Amino acid sequence: MRIISGHLKKRALIPPKDLSIRPTTDRQRESLFNILRNMNVIIDANVLDLFSGTGALGLEALSCGAGSIVFVDNSIQSIRLIKSNIKQFRVEYVTKVIKSNILKSLACLNDKIFDLILMDPPYHRAFIDKTLCNIINQQCLDINTIIVAEHAADEIISVPDKIKLFDSRKYGNTKFSFFQLS
Repeated sequence: MRIISGHLKKRALIPPKDLSIRPTTDRQRESLFNILRNMNVIIDANVLDLFSGTGALGLEALSCGAGSIVFVDNSIQSIRLIKSNIKQFRVEYVTKVIKSNILKSLACLNDKIFDLILMDPPYHRAFIDKTLCNIINQQCLDINTIIVAEHAADEIISVPDKIKLFDSRKYGNTKFSFFQLS
């Protein structure tokens, strides 16, 4: 596992010891960030990385020019891993790590608005549906915010009324779905 592009390119991430943490592959991350660069949503963006795992998605965004990253995960092992990767890359000054149950509430975000929201929850558990509702309830997005959800290609997502799916891309057994306020 390594950073694919930007100023941290080729820097290795500390891999998870816990096999329940399923990081996005380098190839999938490269494809996703090519799409996001073409959408012009990364430079100076305030990014929220939900179900952060290793922190790879958020750190990739930072490497590509994001202004700040907030990582949120419920697992203490993931929180430790994210903090280790942040320390290794010396980017503590533009990052914040929060341990919180994303499915219960996103009140930990204190009404901050994000330009880009990335989420990579466990597959086949309807976590994306619940998280989209929590994002709306917490009002941490505006009309320009892009939400990207990584999920199993065969997973069906129930999209809340205030959100629209505007694109999706399939890579093997994985799909990236792109959402915005409707």
